[in-house]
Amino acid sequence: MEKAGRFTGCALDNITSLLTHRAEMNGREGPVFSQDAASLSLELAATAYDVQMDAWQAAGWHDFSYHTDNKLLTGTAVNGEKGVAGILGSYLRRLAKSRILRDNPISQIRGALRQRESSDTCKAVIMIRNASGGKYLVAIGFMGTGKRIYDWFSNFRLEREENTHKGFLQLVREFEEKADRILFPETARELNLDRLSLQDIFLWCRREDSPFRIWMAGHSQGGAIMQLLALREISRGMLPCHLLGYGFASPSVLYENPGYNLAGFPLFHIINSDDVTPRIGAMLHVGETCVLIPENEMREKCYAKVWESDAFRAALREMQTIRDTKTALLWTMALGYAIQDLPDAEGAEVITGMFGRLVPEKILNLLGGRMERGIDYIIRTAEKGYMLATGELKAPMGTVNFYRQKIRMNIGRYGAKAYVQAVLKALSQPHKLRNSGEDQTMASYQYIVTHCFTAIRWRIWHSWAPYRLQDERKPAHKRTAGSRFAVLSAQRSRRKR
Repeated sequence: MEKAGRFTGCALDNITSLLTHRAEMNGREGPVFSQDAASLSLELAATAYDVQMDAWQAAGWHDFSYHTDNKLLTGTAVNGEKGVAGILGSYLRRLAKSRILRDNPISQIRGALRQRESSDTCKAVIMIRNASGGKYLVAIGFMGTGKRIYDWFSNFRLEREENTHKGFLQLVREFEEKADRILFPETARELNLDRLSLQDIFLWCRREDSPFRIWMAGHSQGGAIMQLLALREISRGMLPCHLLGYGFASPSVLYENPGYNLAGFPLFHIINSDDVTPRIGAMLHVGETCVLIPENEMREKCYAKVWESDAFRAALREMQTIRDTKTALLWTMALGYAIQDLPDAEGAEVITGMFGRLVPEKILNLLGGRMERGIDYIIRTAEKGYMLATGELKAPMGTVNFYRQKIRMNIGRYGAKAYVQAVLKALSQPHKLRNSGEDQTMASYQYIVTHCFTAIRWRIWHSWAPYRLQDERKPAHKRTAGSRFAVLSAQRSRRKR
């Protein structure tokens, strides 16, 4: 059976890169940032989306568990291989996948009602593999935001709780509550234990002689969950030497620095600088950010035919003005107002195109003319989010109107429907983790890991400044001394890897 990753071609049984350490100049040991580890991590993060485990199982991974929303599938029932046990295990794996992809109207409504007070949509795959010398590597892959509308609710819970993004914190707590019920039956037998749970392994990792090492990966929202889980477990005593994490397009999760070196955590965040998502969420990342500023060659290959569109390029340039959560919320308000400025028929067409990506067609038909209320809701939510995230009593309408005028100019130039669709593409194309198989293009993060890894540059997170897209007819935009990017870039000369 095939043991290679579907998106990077890496060997899923070659885990050496996940176990290798290097010595820092101050004597502290930390994980090596490597292409092999990044490739394996992309495969793990991608597997959380589709739960295709055959190649992992062929590569020696076992004791699989599946966490989907508020449900957990784990233990011997899930991991049976022969006879009735094998049939049951196969059925439960299919059940986990169907829960992730669930999109019928009734389940959408029930799921949305469940999210009224708190979020319970954390999705993850967990497994373990024997390493050399009696060691074990535990893998946890966190899925990003799904296609169901209620999967997005946690992203917009921007209140500060424990100095963190409340929505992401709720998802982490949900996962932590299940940790004592995520079981590793085969590994328990090998160690002559009556029972072994993920919570037991977390406790083991507080000891120097732990036989376990935790490896985590996540895309988008999954990268946020990874950060907060690592932060909370290390604060409880987990030793950083037993942990490694790779995030792709990870949003920020903390509002203020808690007073220690966030870049010292054993987490790496691979970021496409065209991607808006890593700039928003809260204000700060936990771990080190590793940024690629793409050349047009990558954009041509990853953004498919939309890269040829003038509207798409205009939208992508507009996205570069969004530096952080604050500006993202102000820009969202401006977009809502600009759509409200449109004639009724044109506005309705734009709204249907926007919500059609998240809301099933049957629900759209039920809503009918009330869809316009969705724009009011978006504006109110963005304004409320701004006040919660910043502590300010009111959003600055001068900035909102500045963005509104720019959006109206682009709508006048390209047409409302074409420009809004281009904005949606400018948000989604740079953010993709892996190709879907529906086309021959390579997703942005897949391409970064497989083709541009050596071009990644180290950044200590500060803030993002707008920059121009490189134009074939002009030299690349230079970063001037004292700019935010200059501050970030200066770190690289002091970091020899």
